[in-house]
Amino acid sequence: MAVALKRSDLLFYRVDPYEIHYLKFILEAYEGLATLTTLNSKTGLIQLAVPPGRKDSLESLLEALGRELGLERIAAP
Repeated sequence: MAVALKRSDLLFYRVDPYEIHYLKFILEAYEGLATLTTLNSKTGLIQLAVPPGRKDSLESLLEALGRELGLERIAAP
């Protein structure tokens, strides 16, 4: 019997480029919440891979950090 695997959701954000490392460290502290990939370090374009069932938790965290980090959710580039 084949088991259907659920894929991670991909979310895209712009963040103050100087805050990318800070956000990455925060996400690492919340083990398994999301994986951050920097797509463009000059413009602050990042991708977050979110495992199934973790999107609500991630969005709550990002909402709390949004103003501090200058986060802006964008459509897939």
